[in-house]
Amino acid sequence: MSSNRIAKKLRYALRWLPDRAYIQLNYFGHFYKFANLENPTTYNEKLNWLKLHDRNPEYGKIVDKFEVKAYVDKMIGSLQENKDWKFGVCDDLIGGGGVLRTYHWCLGQL
Repeated sequence: MSSNRIAKKLRYALRWLPDRAYIQLNYFGHFYKFANLENPTTYNEKLNWLKLHDRNPEYGKIVDKFEVKAYVDKMIGSLQENKDWKFGVCDDLIGGGGVLRTYHWCLGQL
C-alpha cells in the first residue's frame, strides 16, 4: 500500500476530531511542526487560519459549478441580457496589448 493511500485512510479515520486539532495534525504531518494559528506568518498557516475563521455560507454556492451560474445570474442580471459584453484581447493598449478587456470597442479588433 502506498504512503498516499495510508495518509488518506488516516485522514478519514481522524475526521471526528475538532477542526483545530485536525488542522494541526495534518499540518504536522506535512511540515513536521505545528501551525501558528494565533499569528500566522506563512502562506499555509494563513490558509489554515482561514479554514477556521472565515465561514461564509456563500462559499458552498461558489464552489459548485451549477449553483454558481444561478448565483452570478442573480448578482449581475441575466447573462442573455448582457450578451454584448464579451471578453477580448486588445492590441492598441499601452504596453504592447494582450490585455483581457470587456469593452465593446476591443471586439472589432480581434
